[in-house]
Amino acid sequence: MNLCRHALVWIRPERHAAVAAQITDVELHAQVDAWLAADRPLVVARQPCGAVVPDCTEAGTIAAGLALPPTQGKRRIPLAVAADDIARYTSPLLLADTLTHAPAEWRPALSQLDAAAKGLDIELRVFGSLAWQALSGLPYLTPQSDIDLLWHPQSNAQLQQGIDLLARWEQSSGLRADGEVLFGEVSAVSWREWGKLESGSDRRVLVKRIDSAELVDAGELQGLLA
Repeated sequence: MNLCRHALVWIRPERHAAVAAQITDVELHAQVDAWLAADRPLVVARQPCGAVVPDCTEAGTIAAGLALPPTQGKRRIPLAVAADDIARYTSPLLLADTLTHAPAEWRPALSQLDAAAKGLDIELRVFGSLAWQALSGLPYLTPQSDIDLLWHPQSNAQLQQGIDLLARWEQSSGLRADGEVLFGEVSAVSWREWGKLESGSDRRVLVKRIDSAELVDAGELQGLLA
């Protein structure tokens, strides 16, 4: 598996000290050290432009990091991880696996969203604050937090169905769903930006990839869907 943005990587215990040693600030170093000691993952970040991103069987360095909860300053801590530092890696968490970590008053609406998406054969994954809270058990979410979702449509029809679903869900739940639609394996677009496209206008959208961001014509992305 080639690593992509938002993927989760766990560091080998014998490499915890070396990874944490990148942080020279005493307080932040202690927080990174505690994070790794608790066997919490890092998240793969956008890589430097032009970087060759290895998979976990190749030599190379991967840009990753962690985000601290608001009670600890809400700091984002970047780290460089050697491929052989990684013990295991997974895709971002499924929405269904984070429900018990969401605020109790949000769970019915999130469960309804998950069920409705599954009815469309859409697999919703989560990154951002809800994912950090589920992974760590620490409080990241506030009443104003968004739910950051990632999903991979298999057709243009399913793409439109998913966007319509999220728009309706926001109106009915009072919660806000941000996040990205994944075209192909590596091209991510804000679902909200895609939903604002109009025929006859400039149909370029900002595409985020593992090592770049650029404006791409919507038709080119639609061609990536099966």
